[in-house]
Amino acid sequence: MPFALEKKYSRLWSLNAGIAMVVTDLHGDWKTYQHYRDCFIDLHAKGKADCLIFAGDLIHSQSKKIPDQSVEIVLDVLNLRSQFGNAIIYLCGNHELPHIYNYGLAKGKEEFTPAFENQLTQQNVRAEIVDLFYNLPFYIRTASGVSISHAGATPLISSLHSAMNLFEWDHEGLLAEARAKLVEGDANGLRRAYAKLSHAESYDELALKYLAVSGMHDPRYDDLLLGFFVTSNHSFDLLYSALSTTCEQEFAIDEYLAALTNLLHYLSLEYSAQSILVSGHMAVQDGYRVIMQNQLRIASGIHAKPSHTGRYLLFDTAKPIENMENLLEGIFSFS
Repeated sequence: MPFALEKKYSRLWSLNAGIAMVVTDLHGDWKTYQHYRDCFIDLHAKGKADCLIFAGDLIHSQSKKIPDQSVEIVLDVLNLRSQFGNAIIYLCGNHELPHIYNYGLAKGKEEFTPAFENQLTQQNVRAEIVDLFYNLPFYIRTASGVSISHAGATPLISSLHSAMNLFEWDHEGLLAEARAKLVEGDANGLRRAYAKLSHAESYDELALKYLAVSGMHDPRYDDLLLGFFVTSNHSFDLLYSALSTTCEQEFAIDEYLAALTNLLHYLSLEYSAQSILVSGHMAVQDGYRVIMQNQLRIASGIHAKPSHTGRYLLFDTAKPIENMENLLEGIFSFS
């Protein structure tokens, strides 16, 4: 089966041919990752799959029962890319984003970012992994009419302008604005203010915890301040919402349906009409859920409830998918 990937936009890529295998939210679980990876390699060897799409959140363990092997997983993805090239596609999720912009991510009292930052430093792999994250797309659209994102749709994508901002998202532009503010400001004063805002004894304590820096002479020492400026920038709201939205749980049904319709419309620009969005991000019973006949949410790892119901999706990216029932024929169980 021919495989055809087009990168017309930096954050929106188009799959024009090939059988795609889609996996979501493995969150540092090496055993589960290895299972899906080996499944793809086997399917590829048999001519039954041409590309493997990780729909974000490969990192940050959400279980205390298994070791967090997030770094090992990402390094293995890089190794897979050396073997399969562009056939290994990794979408940015809300858990990858903090390591581009240097801010903390937590759920209640559980903090995700410090452990990963420490692993990056200890294994001396920060440059290659952050560079990978920096270049990840946010959306995949296919000639079949099925698009893939990490989370879903957000009402903040309300115009062609906002959609194009996401499709051509410029991390460096936002970081450059933050660096300019840092240069203009009083660094010591900003550090004290950040520590006070974070209810910490000192900025030094925070930089060591969240960035795993060696000390104040480390070139990354003030990156938490950059993260603060970035996340305080109004334009960041669009990106954060796109990768973190809880969709139908966050918005009224009519509002979310309008957001989903808008996103599919903008994903269709100068391309095949997109009619279904596939995403992960949230826990679902039995490993998948259909939302308003236009969105399929799948859970391949810990988000599947119960955990043994994890799923992956297999579909032909060149063959038109006429309805959700056709797409559901490609849902397969983890086990």
